[in-house]
Amino acid sequence: MHLTREEEAILAGERGEAAARALEVIVRVGDALGAERLVPIAHAHVSGVSYGNIGDPGAELLEGLAGAGARFSVPTTVNPIGYDAEEPGFFSASREFLEGQARILRALRRMGASLTLSCTPYYLPDVRGIPGGSHVAWGESNAVVYANSVLGLRTNREGGPLALMAAIVGRTYYYGLHLDENRMPSRAYRLSARRLDEARAGVFGEIVAVGHVDERPPMLLLPRRPGELELREMLAALGAAGSVGMAVIPGVTPGAPGEPPRGLEVVEVEEWDLEGRLASIAPGPSGVDVAFLGCPHYGLGDLERLARAAERLGGLRVPVVVSASRRAVIEAAARGLAARLARLGFRLSGDTCMVVSPYPVKGLRVATNSYKAFFYLKRRGARAYLAPEEEVLEAAALG
Repeated sequence: MHLTREEEAILAGERGEAAARALEVIVRVGDALGAERLVPIAHAHVSGVSYGNIGDPGAELLEGLAGAGARFSVPTTVNPIGYDAEEPGFFSASREFLEGQARILRALRRMGASLTLSCTPYYLPDVRGIPGGSHVAWGESNAVVYANSVLGLRTNREGGPLALMAAIVGRTYYYGLHLDENRMPSRAYRLSARRLDEARAGVFGEIVAVGHVDERPPMLLLPRRPGELELREMLAALGAAGSVGMAVIPGVTPGAPGEPPRGLEVVEVEEWDLEGRLASIAPGPSGVDVAFLGCPHYGLGDLERLARAAERLGGLRVPVVVSASRRAVIEAAARGLAARLARLGFRLSGDTCMVVSPYPVKGLRVATNSYKAFFYLKRRGARAYLAPEEEVLEAAALG
């Protein structure tokens, strides 16, 4: 791999031991993949920061880097942790869990992270201001797919440790979705369906993710331009169900053609494919113990929509846990929306979500509108039920 003089100096330790170690990791991974050089990045997003995911070994790694002088050289945001920092008891975190998570946060803060604690960094004003075409290093699969597909940023699907190392040195390996040729679609998937809510958009994302094994992105031909909730859940499903890091969507992806390039294979996904898959994975429970919304994190507009819908239903009988970014929670509180949601039966949480928390979901009947949440909650032993938000709220209102 060709390195610049500055990069060679970092490897030689001129910016400290921690930076040298971080760059060595990036170079070794890039060498293994055949990358010819490194590329500077404008931003990093570190995933895998819940104590429930990385435990004491992860905390020790972060503390060791911070103690060795590691500091982030580019703006760096952070994924959700394992509990709501303002209400730690709600997600059933033990004292050991709280102490372990606090160690992780202290180390990240010491290195200079912006503790956004959200899986939707793409909604932050500073991130929206990064010019299209810029290189970034992001963990968190839903954020990666959104960054590439909607914002026109360039990032591979980095694991949390690699995004961490890239944040320290401000570089990543020039490979994969950083290259123009690897951002061209290799196959198109045309969806013919009259109904496309967020749950069905998520199922479509799963169908594509399972069938698409090429490193180059799929092209998604949809019956109409998806709304933001549908788009977010579809891209999150692409990341959860497979290895897709980008989708090319006409009218959404910067520079995407309106029609498939000549000669590109087009796979037809019919309405019955969608409905059959939805019925097979989420036939519906005999009742609902708890509902979960906000995976990926909800924003202020989503919270306002929930309040209006619940008011039409006359309130909720079953608890509805809603995860949102801390920024959205603060804004909701300032507008009186948080109190309004609480009166209606919602439990609004920031900084975390049911998927990465110690919330005891095993055996629970959980209704959700998120394919990603459905996918991971099933793995944790929940009896999960996937349906659009409207139907989830109706189930919660009926009890």
